[in-house]
Amino acid sequence: MTVGDKAQFSKTVSEADIYTYAGLTGDFNAIHVNEKAAKEGIFGERVAHGMLSAGFISAVIGMQLPGNGAVCISQTLDFKHPVKIGDTVTATCEVTEAINEEKGIFRLHTFCENQLGICVIDGKAVIKDTSQNHNNRLSEEKKQAKGTFFREDELPLLGLKKYGRNVLISRNACIYHPDQLEIGNNVRIDDYVTISGKVVLGDYIHIAQFCSLYGGTKGIYMDDFSGLSSKVTVYATSNDYSGHSLTNPTVPLKYKSSDTNESVHLCKHVVVGAMSVILPGVVVGEGSSIGSMSLCLKSLEPWGIYAGIPAERKKERSRDLLELEKQLRQIKSYF
Repeated sequence: MTVGDKAQFSKTVSEADIYTYAGLTGDFNAIHVNEKAAKEGIFGERVAHGMLSAGFISAVIGMQLPGNGAVCISQTLDFKHPVKIGDTVTATCEVTEAINEEKGIFRLHTFCENQLGICVIDGKAVIKDTSQNHNNRLSEEKKQAKGTFFREDELPLLGLKKYGRNVLISRNACIYHPDQLEIGNNVRIDDYVTISGKVVLGDYIHIAQFCSLYGGTKGIYMDDFSGLSSKVTVYATSNDYSGHSLTNPTVPLKYKSSDTNESVHLCKHVVVGAMSVILPGVVVGEGSSIGSMSLCLKSLEPWGIYAGIPAERKKERSRDLLELEKQLRQIKSYF
């Protein structure tokens, strides 16, 4: 079942139908079964039980939409017009909302009209589809969704503040506060990456497995062509470990007044080696690279190769990659 699906059932209501329904339910109200009394009543003649027509809605749900295996969870009915003997009633059900598609729970608009197009019943129903067809379809969808990364049509469901084209985000990534995450074009975020707080990613960025980015309120900014190798941790926020304040996120802010909150900026073409740590307030200048297992306590100048604890400049980094960037940007299909 999908939103927009629709099914109908029609039946001409006979005198026999009314007597059968009265016998089954015990509802022998005179307006249904006593012609003389009914003529003196509000409708001037005998009319069908309202729930008899409502039963046609049940027929649609139980036999067609979704059919065998349907369970009605709740239903509302507004009786608009009487159904008389000889009227042809058409019950229509239309799926208007997938409340929980995985569990097969949907909302339907349900209504009945007579042969003149007059609405005799209007209402809604919430149903559960337990049919084998639904289970088979879910199984097939899960097979298609088993890829490592979210499909393009799934990205809007993540609630990201902004994202561009060709964005790959692992299903195993953990994103806290997705409304604070901005992503450019051609970005890949791998398995088991944790992103928390304000983070802004430019174009052509790769964040490898097990990286952690804690942007806090000030933010982590990664410019175009920057990247993090596996298990890199970047902090734009940090507790005070001197003992002058309490620590950890379960403690109210007023007891952590000496926390550090400063933005971190990885400029264009910055790459960071595996298991390195970058602390709040650090700006890594354009084109610089940081060797694995390094600790960045302070800002680093552009176009250097840095390594160590603390990270120190070892030598110059080549700028040949700028020509390669120029060539890449000339390929319009990438943008």
